[in-house]
Amino acid sequence: MAALQAADNAEYDSAIEGFEACLASEELTPDQEVMIYAELGSVHLAREDYEAALQAYAFTFAIAETQGAEISHPMIYRNRGIALGQTQAFERALRDLYRAQSMLGDDPLTLINIGWIYGQLERHEDAVVIYDRLVRTEPDWSGAWLNRSAAFLEIGMISEAVSDARRAVEIEPENGSTLNMLCWTLIQDDRAETALPLCRQAVELEPDSGHIVHSLAAALEATGETRRARRLYAQAHRMEPDDPEITADYERTQRP
Repeated sequence: MAALQAADNAEYDSAIEGFEACLASEELTPDQEVMIYAELGSVHLAREDYEAALQAYAFTFAIAETQGAEISHPMIYRNRGIALGQTQAFERALRDLYRAQSMLGDDPLTLINIGWIYGQLERHEDAVVIYDRLVRTEPDWSGAWLNRSAAFLEIGMISEAVSDARRAVEIEPENGSTLNMLCWTLIQDDRAETALPLCRQAVELEPDSGHIVHSLAAALEATGETRRARRLYAQAHRMEPDDPEITADYERTQRP
């Protein structure tokens, strides 16, 4: 119980220590072991230590299979699916997430992870479908609209992407990410003049985001301010050197 409380308080080191102490006991039933390993996996997942989470879930399922314990909680499938997705085992992740969805219904965390994996697999039409469900489930969450907006962009439905980005800004008008998405979708819709003040506001709110700086650079370039755009492309590249789109624009604009 102390480990569970520590996990709830985001005291992850203490939670891990507590769960491992429990597992060292020889008095656990197989069902208790399954539960504790599953909780340990969820803590590692929260810490974004995906390999450790998968190791804990491997014990969870091995004990269940060999000792007749039951895995009845859909969160175990969902959380293992998330960890699998983050380690790029996408097809295995989808199997777990589909199973969790069949048990949980339109759980937002399940839906968003299915949509994210669809995006990684370039199944953007499928991502739109799953984000439709997310928008209906969480209509007051800007993230639902942002994700569907990004998926719309991938399949060339620009007007729909702009509309969703506007809805996200209505929900969170002082959020740099929502403003940046509206800025970016407007640029894609050849409305850079309209996008420019939104891009500037987004940078003011989140000056350390390479993606947001890159959007402002794109708006400036589209409105003819090429010298300022070049400087900002270089700045965005320093912030996000591994992003392929940012790198491509940096290399394109820095040529003599």
